Amino acid sequence: MAFEYTHDQQNGLDIVDSPSLKLTVRRLGAEMIGLTRKHPQHGDVGLIWRNVELEDPPCFWKSHATVLFPIVGGVHNLKSTTTDGIEVQFNKQHGFIRHSTLELIEAKEQDDHFLLAYRLKNNYETMALYPWQFSLTIIYRLFAKRLEQEMTVENRDEKPMPYQLGWHPGFNTPFLAGEKKDCHLRLPQGWIVKMLNDEHCYLTGQKQTIASKHDFQFTEKELDLTYMFDLSDMPSGKRVVELLDPDETFGVRVHFPDYPHLGIWSDADAPFICIEPWQGMDDSVEQEPFDQKFGMVLLPPGAVDSRRAWIESIG
Repeated sequence: MAFEYTHDQQNGLDIVDSPSLKLTVRRLGAEMIGLTRKHPQHGDVGLIWRNVELEDPPCFWKSHATVLFPIVGGVHNLKSTTTDGIEVQFNKQHGFIRHSTLELIEAKEQDDHFLLAYRLKNNYETMALYPWQFSLTIIYRLFAKRLEQEMTVENRDEKPMPYQLGWHPGFNTPFLAGEKKDCHLRLPQGWIVKMLNDEHCYLTGQKQTIASKHDFQFTEKELDLTYMFDLSDMPSGKRVVELLDPDETFGVRVHFPDYPHLGIWSDADAPFICIEPWQGMDDSVEQEPFDQKFGMVLLPPGAVDSRRAWIESIG
């Protein structure tokens, strides 16, 4: 397959174009801000919310597909402390990667795909918030009909490093025609655990086990509060979510075998739905130590952890 790579220096964008998909990544946060399907009948179709738009919208969510590290969601008052007294603080929820500019370390064609690789290592600013030495590498692989993302965390410190990791892509609803309320959202099939949360997204400790069979009946109110699911007992190969237009002829399929948790979110009445693979979630209503948050990974010194997810175009 023929790929064309360009760099927009003014806006800090890396663009990979192919006959079937076009990928746009902003170096700020290594965030995918555009994924365009080149359809033989429908022309260019933006799969991502605000596809390739650079200016903030007049209302609703300002992002496209943010990377979440070293926390997913929020902590009380943006501060927390580990069991051994190490303090952390954050300027906003979801950590600091989305506000950091990452270095492009690789851009090349490989066999049947094109690879973009970005890296952020700890620095003075991150150490003031999160006092661990780390390296985060984010790789995008663009194939004919799918985009794969792989994130690798390395603990470069001499002490165990607690962290959470996630991806937050928002998808247009609908992609082509119809209304959001009639779109088909299909969660992993089988028994899944819904984690209940309060109005701040903090976990209450209550859970519901529900049977996921076909379409998930979402409401705007609950989307705005965030649906949170624990899929850690589900086989990794079954961790797949589909989002389809009302006529079911066009949509996306999100695979996240390496992530045991899932968030489904949207601003109420906004024309998008976020399908969010997570490792970890927000604080509990009664805050626990930072290293004991739900889904926290405690990475040993020198250890490396990699996780993959991918978006597949349907139709």
